Amino acid sequence: MLRTLATLHVFVFLLVCTAPGFAADLKVGIIDMQRIIEKSEPGQKAMDQLKSEFTDLKSKLDTKKAEIDKLRQAIQKQSVMLSQEAKTDKELEFKRKVRDFQDMYKAYQNKMQAKEKELSAPIIQKLAEVIDAYGDKHNYSFIMDKRNSGLVYGSNALEITEKIMVELNKAWRNQQQAE
Repeated sequence: MLRTLATLHVFVFLLVCTAPGFAADLKVGIIDMQRIIEKSEPGQKAMDQLKSEFTDLKSKLDTKKAEIDKLRQAIQKQSVMLSQEAKTDKELEFKRKVRDFQDMYKAYQNKMQAKEKELSAPIIQKLAEVIDAYGDKHNYSFIMDKRNSGLVYGSNALEITEKIMVELNKAWRNQQQAE
């Protein structure tokens, strides 16, 4: 992956250096896709939906964790007074509850990740359309994501994240009104 990225950087550098006429027409934009997804209207709406759908499950996890903590404290307090057999039973019960909690937590994480993917897919699709349209309209040669492109430095003057977010919000509102 790094080798491919390094090759791409060398290619772009050589292209820019060897083609001064082309370099003069080169227009680059940099965006922060993660920030757009998190801060845009559709991203906020998806996050609110995700939180509301998983509130009950999170409270169940919190209750299970409290039960485990309470049992651990009880075992610690009673360990001196319990017989070896009773102590073993309590420890087995504790281990079973911990295992149940871990299973429940993994299921929670898997469900949440699947739902997050489901909710973000239409946002990412719309974002790609908005970026394409914005790039065409404003004659960009390319637009790069600052977090995932291997970009080491980019001038703030090239940053168009806020402009793209405004366009995404407009496109999302228009799509919602059309539906």
